Amino acid sequence: MYLSRGFMLCLIFSFILLVGILYVSANQAYVYGSVEEANQTRELIETERQEVSAQSIFLNNLLISLPMIVPAVGLAPFLIAWHNTGWIIGLLSLAYGVPPSTYISNLIVLAFPELLSYAVLCAENIYVTVLALFKAGAKQRITQHSWKSFIFYILLLFIGAVSEANMIASVR
Repeated sequence: MYLSRGFMLCLIFSFILLVGILYVSANQAYVYGSVEEANQTRELIETERQEVSAQSIFLNNLLISLPMIVPAVGLAPFLIAWHNTGWIIGLLSLAYGVPPSTYISNLIVLAFPELLSYAVLCAENIYVTVLALFKAGAKQRITQHSWKSFIFYILLLFIGAVSEANMIASVR
């Protein structure tokens, strides 16, 4: 069964993990980052927003998260990038004078499809890894169900990129 109890637990865990990493790294940047660094980051982000498109957002997010298709080891590069994302959020919070918790709470709502896409792929990665470690059907999961997670991930990532591009265009 695709939406097995184990996979759903991994999905919930992954979502909480990703949000938690954002909160921790954003708060670290907010507390330890300098105002100068925060303002430089804000200026860089505002410059990049002028040229951004749904396609460029989608490709960037895809390239950052695609390593997660490799069980276990694929999590490391993504989680490093995710931590860096949280750090940038913390610096932007500092630059705009908005608490990181408020910034991230808004992102959870506004960027939900993107966040959910990462959680789906992260959950699939963790679930397949656990199944492999316990010799409990990882090969069967990969051949019968992992492709469903991958398609769901791609669709959500695309929806997230389009909505992010539309939000950016509306504030230009």
